[in-house]
Amino acid sequence: MTLLGPFVKTRCVARSRWLVVFIVAAAFIVRLIGIDQPFVDPWSWRQSDVAAIARNFFEHGFHFTTPQIDWAGNEPGFVGTEFPILPFVAALFYKGAGVHEWIGRIQGVLFFVGALPFFFGLVRRIFGEAEAVWATFFYAFAPLGIVASRAFIPDMPSLSLGIAGIYFFLRWTEEERFRWLVLSAVLVSLALLIKVPMAIIGAPLLYLVVAAVYEKRRSSGTEDGGLESAAP
Repeated sequence: MTLLGPFVKTRCVARSRWLVVFIVAAAFIVRLIGIDQPFVDPWSWRQSDVAAIARNFFEHGFHFTTPQIDWAGNEPGFVGTEFPILPFVAALFYKGAGVHEWIGRIQGVLFFVGALPFFFGLVRRIFGEAEAVWATFFYAFAPLGIVASRAFIPDMPSLSLGIAGIYFFLRWTEEERFRWLVLSAVLVSLALLIKVPMAIIGAPLLYLVVAAVYEKRRSSGTEDGGLESAAP
């Protein structure tokens, strides 16, 4: 049994990864249903605002720092908003493909499915392989998540970037490689720029720091205790 242990573990890990690949593919396909639907679903007013900003970028020049809305009457409609990366990217695609609703919607879908492997890796490192597969499955097909990830709003991209940022921050606390910290900082910063309320992820980040410090002190105390016991 001892000799077979590593082989069985390797097979379980491989099976889990294939299951996650299947979940990611299925989640993507489900979200493509009606992807060209007009912005009349939940949060239609917010989606219409973002779509208007994208169209104004396309029609009035790609001036990233001056987003414009349509409900300002005779005024130019310049508006203070979050980091307008979503409508700006949509406007760039409008130039080649024309103005279509699916261009705005697909961004949230891609961000969501792109973050699923990071979600899986995060849960796996904390709880285990089987728990991570189940958590990824329920997260991928939660009804609210399906609706939100198909909407032309910044919430899902911000959440997805935040999840990836937490994953790399956890890797940094475990491996202490500076590149993971830098990558986490970039992703978390983008998440905050796109949607400021995402600052709530400061809570899990703080928890990971406290847990890492506690674990390091406990390991250090255990080693010191072992050396004292071994001393004559």
